[in-house]
Amino acid sequence: MVIIDSLIASNYTNCKIMSSSYGVAMQFIFGVRDDIRNSLHFWNESKIVYVAGHNIIDYNIEERTQRFYPPMEGSTVISAITMSAKRNLVAFAESQRTRGAIISIYDKNQRKRRCLISTNSNANNISAMAFSTDKDERYLLILYGPPATSLLYWCWNSPNHKGTLSLKHPVESSKCSFNPLDGNLCVLTGKKTFLLIQIEPTNDNVRESFSLKVLSDKVNAEAEHSHNYTSHCWTADGVLVVSTDQGEILALNSAGGLIGMVNIHKRIDSLEQHQYGIALACEGPTVITMRFSKDNKEEMFKETSVHLLGDEGDRVTSLAANPVLDKMLVCITTGKQLLRLGMNKKPQELISNFHSKSIIGMDVCVRKLSLIHISEPTRPLYISYAVFCLKKKKKKK
Repeated sequence: MVIIDSLIASNYTNCKIMSSSYGVAMQFIFGVRDDIRNSLHFWNESKIVYVAGHNIIDYNIEERTQRFYPPMEGSTVISAITMSAKRNLVAFAESQRTRGAIISIYDKNQRKRRCLISTNSNANNISAMAFSTDKDERYLLILYGPPATSLLYWCWNSPNHKGTLSLKHPVESSKCSFNPLDGNLCVLTGKKTFLLIQIEPTNDNVRESFSLKVLSDKVNAEAEHSHNYTSHCWTADGVLVVSTDQGEILALNSAGGLIGMVNIHKRIDSLEQHQYGIALACEGPTVITMRFSKDNKEEMFKETSVHLLGDEGDRVTSLAANPVLDKMLVCITTGKQLLRLGMNKKPQELISNFHSKSIIGMDVCVRKLSLIHISEPTRPLYISYAVFCLKKKKKKK
């Protein structure tokens, strides 16, 4: 295996691991994609999944090792990634010029592709996906775009989708998910978009099919708030928490009714469930954790920790909370950094200080390292460089 072009710089157009006759195998990839929202997930307390170049990276935090999920032959870009609620399945969508969008589903335990979905659609890009929360997690909600114009309900071990919902207007900056307590209830949020959707089986005796019915297309709240919904998540007891670009955090019941609200007066870019409440990323950039109490109307959201990330021009595009260690968060910033937040309020690089500029040089180390890429500096005080670690394959006897 050999690396071509700039995986580290996250310029994904030509970044692929390709089979070759050079007799080397990929060991490590430095870098991260920052242009895919919600692209960071925990397998368990010590493993995360994220996108680098044109590859899905499975990174062990304790052992500091990587494993790779290879892209499909002929695909051009990875556009979306999601993980099931039980953390045993991961799906990622790729665009192809000829066959539309392709979705690969991998099993954590078997470490192999369980399913390959070919949408055969004119829309060759998928902007968001979500696994269902039923016992088998066998359904996948798929949003085409951008701009997103249709929502598909797909049984991922079946060749055809089971239901579809045409959207009245294109949806930008979107996220979709299922209620953890009701696998037939899902939500779609985005810029000027809030859709609470009920999924019901139809009376079709020939094949399995479902109807997607919009229960509510707005937040049922008398209090004024922004309608540019930037993110959302569900709490463990089925409360829907929605954030806006004006810093409002709305707690909603399963019917979309407002049960609580707080305003931090900063744009919120990402929102995820935390072990005891929620974790959010807002402008600054800042990551805040809050304890959520459904029954405490006066202090429904109580701030528990604040992490300042440093570079004021950066924003957080993906945020993930450790499912076991409640003090540990990881995030991806627009500065193409993968950061770890813990007991120390100062963020730490999870792997190293990544760079983000174009590669301007390359050389070969004969004895130890096989390939070194040198890039333009991205920090005045640092010499920015990156190393692809390759090792020779042993010849089979």
